[in-house]
Amino acid sequence: MNEVIKINELEFKYGNKRVLKNINLTINSGEIVGLIGENGAGKTTLLNILLGLLPSNHQVTILDGKPGEKKARQKIGSMLQGDMVLANVTVAEIIAEAAAQYDQPVVVAELLQNLGLKEYENKLLKSLSGGLMRRVTFALALVGNPELLFLDEPTVGMDSQARKIFWNRIKKLRDAGKTVVITSHYLEEIQQTADRLLILQNGKFSFQGTLPELQNKNKKTVIRFKTKLAINKFQLLTAVTSITPAAENWICLNSEDGDATLRALTPFLADISNISIQRESLEDIFLTMTTEGKRV
Repeated sequence: MNEVIKINELEFKYGNKRVLKNINLTINSGEIVGLIGENGAGKTTLLNILLGLLPSNHQVTILDGKPGEKKARQKIGSMLQGDMVLANVTVAEIIAEAAAQYDQPVVVAELLQNLGLKEYENKLLKSLSGGLMRRVTFALALVGNPELLFLDEPTVGMDSQARKIFWNRIKKLRDAGKTVVITSHYLEEIQQTADRLLILQNGKFSFQGTLPELQNKNKKTVIRFKTKLAINKFQLLTAVTSITPAAENWICLNSEDGDATLRALTPFLADISNISIQRESLEDIFLTMTTEGKRV
């Protein structure tokens, strides 16, 4: 597995304000990486450094080169916040112009078809809705047949059908061995797609790893089961914070440590059935981390 991005002890300041602090990161080929953080955490600054739009002082290697070098730019696609709406330019024209900047672009007609843009190819950019413009911007990111993609809040403004097309395309890119770095506030989409998570808080990574690894560090769990036993039998179980009666003979246990509670349930296993275990979602964990200023 090849290293696509390598960062060593990266720091960045705007004037006297230190925005990024001691950033260390390796991203390998074929990964989909979700970059998560509150507004102002440093996500966009980090993306701009990787794209060569801000200086990195030789602390960053990308595709065996330095950010902004031509050999790297030819292999990178980016979809940043804000769309390029040019007067009197059509969808097909802007994508064809972008394709001309690359040595080995994809076939424009096929790209339009795959992204559901074929019927809009002769429409002026200024006539498109915000959601359609995001799809055009995604097409511009893909037209150079990149090895590495940076996507900053890519699905903002897209309707449900467009988002489905977008995420299906991302999965196909992973299957083709492409590397994708995505930042988004739609954490459910990141949870369903990313192989690895990077959580940026106050300019530092507070977490790097997979969702199961993150969930193992945040053990809040809902355990639901069916039983004829009285609810008070379970009130003193290890780590249980509350109990909620559900439908007839159903109970939900809210636990701060699901593993500990499950072990404590062992004596009752003969009298309970239909056990389901739900770990906290990425959104729930992130909300807790940001509310409490917590590192994991």
